Amino acid sequence: MPEGKDVPAKILIAEDNKVNTKVLLLLLAQYKFDCDTVENGREAVEAAKKTHYNLILMDVHMPKMDGLEATQIIRQQEKATGGHVPIIAVTALSSDDDKQKCLNAGMDDHIAKPIDRDILYVKVNHWLNKSVETKADNTDFDLAHYEGIWLDPEDLKRILEHFGDENYDNLLRNYLNSAENYVEMLEKLLSERDKFQCFRVIQELNSASADVGARTICKFCRELNDMLAAAEWGELEEHYKDLKETFEEFSKFLKEKLAD
Repeated sequence: MPEGKDVPAKILIAEDNKVNTKVLLLLLAQYKFDCDTVENGREAVEAAKKTHYNLILMDVHMPKMDGLEATQIIRQQEKATGGHVPIIAVTALSSDDDKQKCLNAGMDDHIAKPIDRDILYVKVNHWLNKSVETKADNTDFDLAHYEGIWLDPEDLKRILEHFGDENYDNLLRNYLNSAENYVEMLEKLLSERDKFQCFRVIQELNSASADVGARTICKFCRELNDMLAAAEWGELEEHYKDLKETFEEFSKFLKEKLAD
């Protein structure tokens, strides 16, 4: 049901990737939506049980309980209580089969990572029956400050236009913390030959890197993903070492820029 003109829509963001969460919050903040955040499917189920949400943005791959299972439980709860909250899958997996899995679980729609601002607003408009429009890109930003081999110029321009310098700096700080954890986790998972979790961490690192325009790290993620699919463990471990070394150089670059 649409909200009253002066009543902000209440949105739940279920996402364990802190960079993706930050991006969604920044994109939704200018329209003054009332947003809650949780980091896994179990927390999403509990939040939906306690609070009436007008929309849920649900990551598919999360720890403890994934978004598909969480959605199925929420739909079961709704059979007893009535109502239907729109649930949009937010995921790096965007094949037709992946989209169908989301629909089969009870989700209503799908948004691919990295988040495209205009697509997000189209989906929000549709499911909330709102008139959210993309605002003019008139924010001041310093593109030259971040130019270099590490960041994609077109992505960087788009990101800075969306968020401005200050928000982008905050996004980069979130990225550094999250990406460092993903790189460390990947080393352990590779040593354990945990294929499923390796896929998940590589996807999360790739998604977070795409959110900040880190094209070099995204390239490593795509290559690692292909090697993992072929179970080329020896080559994977060698390529991981290159990723780790490259990420350390990139991290140093970002920290110097953020300190300026």
